[in-house]
Amino acid sequence: MPEPTLPTANMPDLICSEFRIDPYPAFHRLRTDAPLHYSTQWRAWLVTRYRDVVTGLRDPAVSADRITPRLRQFPAADRPRFGELTKVLSRWPLLLDPPRHATERAPLTAAMHRSIIQKFRPLVHAVVTELLDSALDQRQIDAVADIAVPLPLYVVAELLGVPRDALDPLKRCAIDIVDFLGTPPATYLPKADVATQTLLDTVELLRPIVRARVQRPRNDLISALLATARRDGQVDDDRIIATCIMMVFAGFETTTNLLSNGLLLLLRHPEQFGLLRATPGLLDSAIKEMLRVESPVQRLSRMTTADIQLSGQHVPGGELVFFMVGAANRDPDIFTDPDRFDITRPGGRHLAFGHWVHTCPGSALAQMEAEILFGELCRRTTDIRLVRQDVEWHENLSVRALRSLAITLSPTRQGH
Repeated sequence: MPEPTLPTANMPDLICSEFRIDPYPAFHRLRTDAPLHYSTQWRAWLVTRYRDVVTGLRDPAVSADRITPRLRQFPAADRPRFGELTKVLSRWPLLLDPPRHATERAPLTAAMHRSIIQKFRPLVHAVVTELLDSALDQRQIDAVADIAVPLPLYVVAELLGVPRDALDPLKRCAIDIVDFLGTPPATYLPKADVATQTLLDTVELLRPIVRARVQRPRNDLISALLATARRDGQVDDDRIIATCIMMVFAGFETTTNLLSNGLLLLLRHPEQFGLLRATPGLLDSAIKEMLRVESPVQRLSRMTTADIQLSGQHVPGGELVFFMVGAANRDPDIFTDPDRFDITRPGGRHLAFGHWVHTCPGSALAQMEAEILFGELCRRTTDIRLVRQDVEWHENLSVRALRSLAITLSPTRQGH
């Protein structure tokens, strides 16, 4: 096992409750004192400087496969029972390397092109209106459960053509996979068991829907993926199902965290919220700043396939590496006064949606959902306040996710 790059007494605790509440002081220490650090708690290398993260993500010796190194950390006798989990995840473009990555991702990229996504703006607006109507009637809500979770979930369901009564198992599957990928090594096995079972249930839920689209295509993503597969002569139910599960995983969790984390930032910085209300043209830069300051995804997992150099140090092949997006997005070498939330900040250099070939294909959809939601909140409310200043974060090392966000809303006359 590699030696830690800081003396044990000086290493930040990366699994304590203080880190979960506010990881950024620990990231600052690592970025300053040990930008390439082997964590015995995570059994992985941590890369915290922006330039190193960008360099590493583009290195051909750094693989997007993040399942193999985790399986190696399981006892050998336990690995076979995760065959189905591995089989489905191994079809995700997010976890593939070139050239197979380009082949698997091409139909999804085409279906999620910005010009196509813009056609769904009326749908997103209708869902936002539905959720805000209910929220403004209640005046006090949990913004996570009542807005940030259902909005992307309903939109992804509409994109896929999946009925709303199938949403709970899809959501459960996405959450269980996130829990597995973001858990400390000590709980890999039980989390993998749960994720495997819910994934198998979701495969069986989606299979008849995919087969129905084969017989009778509709204007949805499943039909578009099937049409592309037919042109390529590669119609494969399992491949389509795996892509659908990935879409729920990526399109639901990341967007939920963007919406809830972004709202929390605005409520904790009322001067910025007021500026956004007065200047709707700042919506785009405000969303980019939300993504930078409280990145929905905090780390990108990779595996080295050969020896590499980062920060002037050596990382052997076959190692699990975490590129710490949450740390890189607050690197003072790249961002002036990086801990300050400033919706007028120029540029969009954040890494919240990944980098290079693995930039999230659903980023345009997530940004559109955030743009419409925050625009409508500014238009339809005169005041939004936190019920409690303290908030609780999920115990997950990969994502920055609120458990709940209790707020009160006061409607405008014209907005409600």
